[in-house]
Amino acid sequence: MKRALAAALRLLGAVNAPIARWGLSFSAALLALMLAVALAQIASRGLFNHTLDWAEEIARWALVWGALLAAPMGYRAAGHVAITMLVEALPPRLLYALAIAINLLIGWICLMFLIEGIAFVGRGSTLVATALPLSMGWVYAIVPLSLAALLSVSVEAVLRLLHDLASGEAGREPLVGVVPLLEREPQD
Repeated sequence: MKRALAAALRLLGAVNAPIARWGLSFSAALLALMLAVALAQIASRGLFNHTLDWAEEIARWALVWGALLAAPMGYRAAGHVAITMLVEALPPRLLYALAIAINLLIGWICLMFLIEGIAFVGRGSTLVATALPLSMGWVYAIVPLSLAALLSVSVEAVLRLLHDLASGEAGREPLVGVVPLLEREPQD
């Protein structure tokens, strides 16, 4: 069982790591785009007394896309806010059981939102953006893409926790929500 868990973790890690890195990099590019659009809007208003109608829409899309693209990296790296007072008081096995339950719940929520997100994109494909001739389906497409990546990361987190329990490594390092997945690879 340990070998199967380790093999599954290697596979998921090989898929999730580049997706998370790419998402974070693209998110940074979208942040730069938001800054450039905001500066263009300010310059246009100040210098030419003209408002760029499309600037706010592009900046809003870049913000949403950037946040959703960075989410898988934040989840994988346990980069979310956590209150650890209770966590530090739990025995390791109970802590791992709780972490497995939490990550299973996160995976289920992502799955439910993924199903709804696909329908959301379908409904959005009938709408056109206000300032640009673009189907809102393209704008909304990030929702199921991000949720699919988050679902994959939650599966990886659960498998990593199960692997640690099966191999006797539970309690070896502090755990907050998700094991810091970027720091180590599973051993056979």
